[in-house]
Amino acid sequence: MIQSAMPTVAVRPTIRLTNRVSAMQESPTLAVLNRATALIAQGVDVVDFGPGEPDFATPHSVAEAGKRAIDRGFTKYTNASGIKSLREAVAARYNKRYGTSLAVEHVITGCGGKQELFNLALALVHEDDEVIIPAPYWVSFPDQVAFAGGRPVFAQTRAEEQFRPTLASIEAVATERTRGVILNSPCNPTGAVIRESELARIVEWCVSRDAFLIFDETYELFVYDGNEHASAARWIEQYPETVILVNSMSKTFAMTGWRLGYAIAHPDIISALGKIQSHSTSNPSTIAQQAALEALTGGNEDAQRMHDAYCERRGWLVPALNDIPGFCCADPDGAFYVFPEVRAFFGKAGITDSQSFASYLLDEARVAVVPGGAFGADDFVRISYATSMERIREGVARMRAALGKL
Repeated sequence: MIQSAMPTVAVRPTIRLTNRVSAMQESPTLAVLNRATALIAQGVDVVDFGPGEPDFATPHSVAEAGKRAIDRGFTKYTNASGIKSLREAVAARYNKRYGTSLAVEHVITGCGGKQELFNLALALVHEDDEVIIPAPYWVSFPDQVAFAGGRPVFAQTRAEEQFRPTLASIEAVATERTRGVILNSPCNPTGAVIRESELARIVEWCVSRDAFLIFDETYELFVYDGNEHASAARWIEQYPETVILVNSMSKTFAMTGWRLGYAIAHPDIISALGKIQSHSTSNPSTIAQQAALEALTGGNEDAQRMHDAYCERRGWLVPALNDIPGFCCADPDGAFYVFPEVRAFFGKAGITDSQSFASYLLDEARVAVVPGGAFGADDFVRISYATSMERIREGVARMRAALGKL
């Protein structure tokens, strides 16, 4: 048998990644957290204030609905935008809460709120469009806009104003290329909750500028001290070409791993999102859809228990942090994070920024926090109180001891 000679290759083939992928940053929250995870895997006792997910289990009735879906063979493809009954349940929930008249054609479900935000960037952002994002911001907003060919522009908020976005800060960075605004309330990482009066002004401004407003309300039920969640849903029927809502099952129903979120918008926008989704993930998990349907049509008792636990933890944590010399922590109105300023520690023991501050805490105190630089605010760190009160107390004690050495 005659074997053919292998071709001679003078130069090895290369992997050519596109510019849009090369420009993307891996989630910057992961570096310190990956180190923390590695230490925990080695048996090291680390108090982990990093997770952006509830420390509660998925409600029993919701998990059981997912199991029933498997048992009944509900494991095939569905419509790429999700089953009709789930989309109807989303619409009904908003209609009941806000007096809207939304229908199934206004709703799409996907593999988490993150997917719908990404799809919205692809659907609405043109090349070189500018999209205004209040800072501090959730880490994925800028990269999603940039991946779509747009340019993220940051409107700075102030710790003295509890990081609430304002129309003035948005107007200060607007140009003739401004195409849209992305708001997140309650906010990850700051816990800021926008006031309804300010939201109304921003909505009207977006309408006047023919700019879209994407309103991410993933943490909507976690608002404290008598404050109320202001939802852009109040304007979605008056300005259907402008207002777009994004929400998720992840935080309210402790379903982060189920990957189920949704968007509410003008039917033409929903159709565009469905088109994109049909060529990427297709439908979200059929099992997760059935679980989400149970969550939306059942009671809110489990969510209320989470809310009350977070409220108690927050009430203890904020004054405890402010009692540590050098910490300056605003009292957040919502979500399950605090965002203290730690600039007073810069210049000590090699600490120069939020990243090195977080590394110091991990090395010296075995406490994991997320550097604020990941969120566009390098003088701060994010601390999640989605963990037990016992661990919160232990973590604060460790930080106090380690920072007391500086």
